[in-house]
Amino acid sequence: MILLVGVMVPAGSLGTAKESAEPANASTKKAESNNGGSELTLKRTKKSKLATNLLASATKTRKSRKTAPSSNVEPITKSDLKRAKLDLVEESDLPNLEPRNREDEKLTIGAIARVTETQSELPFLARVDTGAASCSMHCEEWEIDEEAESMEENIGKDIRVLISNDENESQWVDSRIEHCVVVKTSEKRETRYKVPMTLRWKDFEKEVVVTLNNRGHMVYPLLLGRNFLENDFVVDITLPSE
Repeated sequence: MILLVGVMVPAGSLGTAKESAEPANASTKKAESNNGGSELTLKRTKKSKLATNLLASATKTRKSRKTAPSSNVEPITKSDLKRAKLDLVEESDLPNLEPRNREDEKLTIGAIARVTETQSELPFLARVDTGAASCSMHCEEWEIDEEAESMEENIGKDIRVLISNDENESQWVDSRIEHCVVVKTSEKRETRYKVPMTLRWKDFEKEVVVTLNNRGHMVYPLLLGRNFLENDFVVDITLPSE
């Protein structure tokens, strides 16, 4: 028999009370632990749902951007792709795409030049005339297959032309009649054939349309007009004759 604050409790009962209290405390702790775990699981579940919602929203936004293009975004063009490719190329590897007709790259020719007709290889003493639209070459005669009386009806036909230079050297060359032109002189109106020929000055060659004309009474059998000079030459009248 134990006396506890005026209360008598059997000794066996006290031990039993302690033993029963300990399981109660353990169950309380376990309950608290379970409650804590439940709260942690709940927080994780909420975070997981939030992440899932954010991912679904982002996916929906991407799909909407693909299906409905924004009015503020301009479409990518072929020129944009080419420009992007050029950005990947070293500047030193890029070709020079600037036109040759820049002033510092043009050839300089004098008022009188020695020019060669490439088919016959005949050299001509030519006068450079920036006021003339096209070139004009001395022609002694020509031959046209099935020649019509009207010169306009011969346009497009093949023609053999006997050209002659300032040294009285002559040579037949083959060409075709490009078209006709009416020239008004001080004496009369005259229709002339225009044919393509390739002319060479030094190492520069160019095919131009040449007017066939009897220039036997002129000093220069060849006149160089703008169709030969344009985009390629600068005329310097102070240069000596060639």
